[in-house]
Amino acid sequence: MGRVYLHQGAHNDALKLFQLGQIAAQESGSELTVAVLCANQAWAYAALGDERQALKLVGRTKDEFSRADKTNVDSWVSFFNEADLYGMIGTVHSVLAVEVDRKHTKYAIPALTRAGQGYGEEMSRSKSFNQAALATNHLLEGDIDHGAKVGRYALEIAENIKSARVKDRMQPLLSEAEKRRNNNDARDLAERLSKFMVA
Repeated sequence: MGRVYLHQGAHNDALKLFQLGQIAAQESGSELTVAVLCANQAWAYAALGDERQALKLVGRTKDEFSRADKTNVDSWVSFFNEADLYGMIGTVHSVLAVEVDRKHTKYAIPALTRAGQGYGEEMSRSKSFNQAALATNHLLEGDIDHGAKVGRYALEIAENIKSARVKDRMQPLLSEAEKRRNNNDARDLAERLSKFMVA
């Protein structure tokens, strides 16, 4: 439910649910479950513009993940592997780069790159989210040509996925591409993304 609220922009409501979930996660004794909840709280805090809390929870996510027993995990949390860990870290820094300070691109780009290398063909939705965030960070850094190239790749993946969330996650990329319409590649990407959003 917290993720639903997060995607709907109800960040405070999402945070409350993640905090409740963390209590149960801690009582379960599963460090991996705690890591998942910490990562989601970090995302919510980033969306609220609270850099300090977001970074504190990213640190705790890494700590809990490093301590977790990854050989004996509940099936529902087994998805949270190293690719997802770095995907979440990159997502938090991406949100902070857009909402708080562009300096976060230097943390987002390596984390998203590492995550993207771990997503297989069966993870196309995660890969599209990842590549859209990566492209957004490259645009924010001023590497427009590369950002547009990665953005086109994200869009190619997204065009084969039936999910409203995919369009939501493409919105920051569209916004940043629109701001750079004086560049031919960025303008082309913005136009393709605009068509995708209304399709």
